[in-house]
Amino acid sequence: MKFARFALRNLARNPRRTALSLAIVAAGTVGLLLTAGFVRFSFDGLREAMIHGGLGHLEIASAAEVARRGEAALDRPAASGIADWREVQSTVEALPGVVAAGANVHLMGMAQKANGASVSFVGVGVEPGREQRMGFKTRLRAGDPLAEAPPAEGEDVALLASGLAAALGAAPGDIVTLLATSNEGMLNALDVRVAGILTTGVQELDTRFLKLHLASAQRLLSTDRVSNLLVGLVDARESESARRTVTAALARHGASGEFAVTPWTKRAVFYAQVRNLYIGIFWFLGAIVFVLVILATSNTLVMAVMERVREIGTLRALGTTAGQVASGVLWEALWLGLFGAILGGIGGAALIALLNSANLKMPPPPGAVDPIDLRLAYVPEAFLGAIALMAVVLLLAALAPVRRATHISVVEALGHD
Repeated sequence: MKFARFALRNLARNPRRTALSLAIVAAGTVGLLLTAGFVRFSFDGLREAMIHGGLGHLEIASAAEVARRGEAALDRPAASGIADWREVQSTVEALPGVVAAGANVHLMGMAQKANGASVSFVGVGVEPGREQRMGFKTRLRAGDPLAEAPPAEGEDVALLASGLAAALGAAPGDIVTLLATSNEGMLNALDVRVAGILTTGVQELDTRFLKLHLASAQRLLSTDRVSNLLVGLVDARESESARRTVTAALARHGASGEFAVTPWTKRAVFYAQVRNLYIGIFWFLGAIVFVLVILATSNTLVMAVMERVREIGTLRALGTTAGQVASGVLWEALWLGLFGAILGGIGGAALIALLNSANLKMPPPPGAVDPIDLRLAYVPEAFLGAIALMAVVLLLAALAPVRRATHISVVEALGHD
């Protein structure tokens, strides 16, 4: 430990150079923490948007349909859907950790107004009460949301996405006729009143999307089946264990082979793509910081060694070994890495708090509708990782100065001016 104390005193001998080195390390740490905070917030926000935007934590669907179209398919035809869905729903909702299991019917067809305007649509029939319990968000632009109670026959209502409503020239209160092919191949029609206008958050989807009550969708398709069941959990981190629990419960129900239980991560292909992209960006920026800190601090440590050539020669003449000289230089580098990372952590936390309090907005991503919040998460493991990383970086930066210090000839060092 005496070399550790000796290294601290050496750092104090040239406060300006030490302060510059600490600033370089701190700036690198701040950059890593801000990037990690942005990536973590983006991951969390995208995960919540996927789950509560309509995927749920788990999907229960026909095993044959999942095998045919794959786990990532976002729509399932009701014709090959779940017949005894109410029994399955009751079984799943009785499990611990399950908030609700909402039934969906997926459909597509043509929407028409009395003036002759018509637009193709894709839609979903939902159970609004269960959607609310699962935390699904409906972003209304005008009008009212769907009521929890199923509408009586002849009183069906729908929510139109903003682009679809604009194409039809429809507003809340207007009557729109929906045309779709039933499971028997017959063309059915259903008059619905526009209850409200919503946005999905995706421009292209807004031009075709509508939402109506599950009972209305079944009425339009002349079916009592549902396309799938979406399961909402108390904790998203328990998705995999909940999948096993639900699968076991369905096996006890006697229908384990009929259904496939898919976690949201298998259905959210976009989430995995964005995650991999952001992780790649984070490692790329980390590599740049790594190289810059090594170059800057290595130069500083070399200068420190060159200024103390005669001192190092004197120590060697008094019996100090090359290993002990190297230990002193390495301890200087380690102190710089530790203190710089701690200062960077404090500065990073302050900057994160400042940016979050500013309530800044970023433009909508490509294809999106609304701007997104610019917020950063404070990631404790990133702070600990930055301390360890900077310690390693500074030790690597000290390799060239250590080699220089240990290869100085004692005679030449004592005569150095």
